[in-house]
Amino acid sequence: MECKHGTVAWLLVAAVTVVGCSSSAEPDEGSGSPRLVDAARVLPASQTSHATLSGRIQAAERTILSFEVAGRVEQLALEAGDRFEAGDVLAALDNSRHQLLHERSVAAEEEARTALRDADLTLQRQKALRQKGHASQASLDSADAAVARARARLESAVASRRLARRDLDQTALRAPFSGTVARRLVEQEQRIDASQGVVEVVSSRRGFEVLTHVPEGLVEQLRPGHSQVVSVPALDVQPLAAEIRHIGSHSQSASLYPVLLRITDPPEGLRSGMTAEVTLTLAEPELPGVSARGVRVPLTALVHHRKGEPHVLRLDDNNRLVRVGVRVVSVGNAMATVTGELHPGESIVARGVEFVAAGETVAVLGQGPDRFH
Repeated sequence: MECKHGTVAWLLVAAVTVVGCSSSAEPDEGSGSPRLVDAARVLPASQTSHATLSGRIQAAERTILSFEVAGRVEQLALEAGDRFEAGDVLAALDNSRHQLLHERSVAAEEEARTALRDADLTLQRQKALRQKGHASQASLDSADAAVARARARLESAVASRRLARRDLDQTALRAPFSGTVARRLVEQEQRIDASQGVVEVVSSRRGFEVLTHVPEGLVEQLRPGHSQVVSVPALDVQPLAAEIRHIGSHSQSASLYPVLLRITDPPEGLRSGMTAEVTLTLAEPELPGVSARGVRVPLTALVHHRKGEPHVLRLDDNNRLVRVGVRVVSVGNAMATVTGELHPGESIVARGVEFVAAGETVAVLGQGPDRFH
């Protein structure tokens, strides 16, 4: 009997131990920690961003001036940086030869004018004699033809005199606008050809512009006329307002496209060649079919099924997941533009969607105390 009672007592202890171990091995679903997910904010479909690029100030109007006639440079007093006004003589050629050509053309014109007067007097005499019957019709026709030839020679002489006068005037190189000298391309006493560059000048009448180079991935987000901001480190002034004037259609080195921005109100002291910083405001291009409710979400937030539209998991105020069906409008590198019952600023599960489901309460990475497993 004592042996039997000992055996029963041992079995009861063993049974309690097994039950205790069994109950501690099975976790209580209600007491488990919520799954950890990475959340992201829903963005508007037309999201703007900024890019800062280097640029250089240059005059909006810049040109190389030249003579239209050949000759020897007799006057070239301006140096780089000198200012001038519209109409000022910037350089001059030796005009002695052109002066003589002009004087000869004036004399030729006077000779032709005298010949026309003589021919016209002869024609008048022939007409009078013809009326009295003392001259033939052939003589009258000959006198009339002589007047026509004399008139043509006079017109040619007048054109020659005007051309000679123009060439004489072209020996003085006058400024077409007010501005400054950028550089001299020839020296005094140098013989030059017609249309050879003499001096490079920049205008002050049309202000300044900024030349920058935009990567190919950003150039499509710019449009002529868009307002931008330019800073000039060399000047102690506030950032300047600028407007995109031109976007190059051909890339230069390293797939960069030239972009010109016109400075709206240039400050005092601004000069060509100064370094500038251009802050471009970039706007995502408008997409067809995107309504006012269109938003942008990370690609990793989309949950796809074989049937039906994809969906995302939105977090409510208690971090409980709500399924929201969406329609994908376009897909970019890391973001998708979608439509649905989503609003900018709402939180959705960005990563870890495959491990959670609608109705589940989750913990958001970066919120609350860190948990380690």
